[in-house]
Amino acid sequence: MSSLATLPEAAPRQSSSLSAWLRLPLQPAERRWSAVLLLSVLCAFLFFYGLNAGELYRTEGLRAIIAAEFLRSGNWIVPTLYGEPLFTKPPGMYAAIALCSWPFGVVTDWSARIPSAVAATATVFLWYWYFTRQLGRRAGLIAAVILPLSLMWLDKAPSAEIDMLQVAWVSAAILFFLRALEAEEERSPGLFFWWLAAMLCVAGGFLTKWTAPAFFYGTAVPLLWWRGRLRLLWGWPHLTGLVVAVGLCLAWVAAAVAMTNWEIFYNTVSREALMRLSPSHHHRPYPWGETLAQPWLILATNLPWSIFALPALRPRFAGLWDERGRRLLQALHCWAWPNLLFWTVIPEHAIRHSAPLFPAISGLAAMVWIRWKDEASPGRRSLSSFILRPSSFHLIGFLAVWLVVKVVHVHLIVPVRSHGRQPQAKAQQLAALVPPGATLYLFKVKDEGIMFYYGRPVRRVNGPDELPSQPEPLYGILTEQEWRQWNAPPHPYPSPPKRGRGEPESYPSPLKQGRGEPEFHPSSLEQGRGEPEFHPSPLKRGRGESEFHPSPPVGGEGLGVRGRPIEVIAHLQDEQGDPMVLVRVWGGHP
Repeated sequence: MSSLATLPEAAPRQSSSLSAWLRLPLQPAERRWSAVLLLSVLCAFLFFYGLNAGELYRTEGLRAIIAAEFLRSGNWIVPTLYGEPLFTKPPGMYAAIALCSWPFGVVTDWSARIPSAVAATATVFLWYWYFTRQLGRRAGLIAAVILPLSLMWLDKAPSAEIDMLQVAWVSAAILFFLRALEAEEERSPGLFFWWLAAMLCVAGGFLTKWTAPAFFYGTAVPLLWWRGRLRLLWGWPHLTGLVVAVGLCLAWVAAAVAMTNWEIFYNTVSREALMRLSPSHHHRPYPWGETLAQPWLILATNLPWSIFALPALRPRFAGLWDERGRRLLQALHCWAWPNLLFWTVIPEHAIRHSAPLFPAISGLAAMVWIRWKDEASPGRRSLSSFILRPSSFHLIGFLAVWLVVKVVHVHLIVPVRSHGRQPQAKAQQLAALVPPGATLYLFKVKDEGIMFYYGRPVRRVNGPDELPSQPEPLYGILTEQEWRQWNAPPHPYPSPPKRGRGEPESYPSPLKQGRGEPEFHPSSLEQGRGEPEFHPSPLKRGRGESEFHPSPPVGGEGLGVRGRPIEVIAHLQDEQGDPMVLVRVWGGHP
């Protein structure tokens, strides 16, 4: 029997015309397909409207450019950026973007955002399915409507970020686990199936953002302990599903290592994990201030539903529900608060890392809303109870306001936050300066948004000595700091001879050279043994001619280009407005 079966009806048939009018929007709850249609329209507007609004923002460019490399190379196993493997994240999101972009043959702004919109839609319908099963169709509709009405969903659902897909995987895994728990406690069929489905979703989450097992077991272990069923973790349905999930993840790890090497994989993944989870490996002292502020920031991100979720902490609130309702309430508590504690005490505090626990807060708010709404007695309705107690009118009003917020976000917030970044325009400027077919080389520049829209071959090298030797000129982008190093005056030679005022600096050389030719000396200062030190030539140049800057060794970093002159093509800006220098490196023979 549903948890709401014994509750009084919201209003008798003799209610006023105003009450009847207010109940109209919730009448789809009486019919399954009407509710599905209503949620479909809501998801289409909240998640797909404005999907192509604005250029790719921040790390959206990184996700899109790696997915584009998936399409170009056909390698969907190893995430690759500028020719180098990048294991900071697994390939799940990149593969999803590539799959959605595959029919069009190219990754675009909106195709890169489709996986997040689809994942958000799937999560809403999963929410409706499970709440309907436990509390009734009207409760399921209320919970599904409440779920996406928060700031995180407004920003992340229509984006190319990983977070929404991770939320979908974790939500599906936990809801399928709850179905397995229900099958165990009510002796109904499907125990093995639901455990397997839950663990496959955990594997999907792991292959998307590593952290899905932490959220899943951070919820499952406290709940099973609370309900006295920890033994289920040693049962064959869970262990079988776990073996399948681990096998899938290890298969990807083995394939990725075989295509690269173990050292690259292990160093990247361990560095990412330890930096975020271990205070001793973090790049700064333990952030006590951020730790104290983190729970409040998470609650603020989930406003207004975090306010409604707090009354669910009252012990007597659980007594208002039957067994199914109490099990769902306990699951939501175990989903929200242990994970909130874990992601608060670790040294890395980013709100987006905690996103998979946000549905639990919305779920608690939905249960409080449902309980308060159906607890109201028709005989005690007054203006104060109408204002203070949640009702259909309040939910419909908030939904209407949120739809307006969505329009404002698409047409005002997105353009304002992207103002000045202009990655597409800057990429077009860059493409006009680099010949088609030429490879662009990066050293320390990090601007995947511009490089995504640039759309031509880009490679990263660790230093100028790794540039290939070829008769044709090479093109590269330097940061301002790199350019200052490359263009710095050479280190003084020991005991230089005195020279007249205004005369160019020169050093005695055991070799005779022609007038104006650069002078080479064996270098004993801060460079590799036997490498020549190159000094600028005092040749004059005509008006309007490009200036050639030779590359001296600086600080022992090997920033020389083996005597190959460098020409400045243009001074550019990255998305943040920081200066970059586009250079052409001349000379060199294979």
